Amino acid sequence: ALQSDKSAVDSDLEAAEAQLTALQAQVADLQQQVADLIAQYEFTGLSTAEMAETIVENYHATHVYSTWDMFVCSDMASEVWNMLKAQGINARVVVGNIDTVTPITDILQSDHAWVLAEISPEEYLALETTAGYVVTRSENSLYYHGWYFDSPADLKSNNDLIKEHNLRVEFRNQINVEIANVAILHDNSTTQQEADEYLAVYNKLVELRTAQETLINQLKEQISQLATQLQ
Repeated sequence: ALQSDKSAVDSDLEAAEAQLTALQAQVADLQQQVADLIAQYEFTGLSTAEMAETIVENYHATHVYSTWDMFVCSDMASEVWNMLKAQGINARVVVGNIDTVTPITDILQSDHAWVLAEISPEEYLALETTAGYVVTRSENSLYYHGWYFDSPADLKSNNDLIKEHNLRVEFRNQINVEIANVAILHDNSTTQQEADEYLAVYNKLVELRTAQETLINQLKEQISQLATQLQ
């Protein structure tokens, strides 16, 4: 009985020690998070540019992403924009393409989002919010080209419109494939009735494509109205 009691006590102690170890790890993690937050907002004596750099570096150090796409980058840019505004720094959320030889001319070709922080009146510093560093104009001037939004809310509206635009373009392309297939079937018809039936289907598909293209153009117009192109 004593041996049994001892085993039970040992088991309880092991469970308690494991729980204590887990709690200690949790406390250490929380302490690190607090330290990171404190460091994030210790801006005494820093210039606006230094504050912006500190914010984007600390943000990157405490955030991770599983994939790098336009929409993940948009979320990160929006969060950094909010952090800058909380410190009284004006900023712009920007979309564009930083890997082309020359600046893109169509906002729909954008595949990345970042932030421009206003470090002095009408002077901006690019913050690579996904990777966590600043980019000067001499390092990559493409960060200073693109389209900007007045707020993350406008960027979200833009992204929602782009998602719908892309879906409708994909659907339009599928219709084009069907149109081509029906045209071949029409040309290979063996009777006039068969040809007429294929022609009727062909015309309906063309009407459907026209309707989709109208909606696509309307979405393009809405997207262009939300953003302002950087000069």
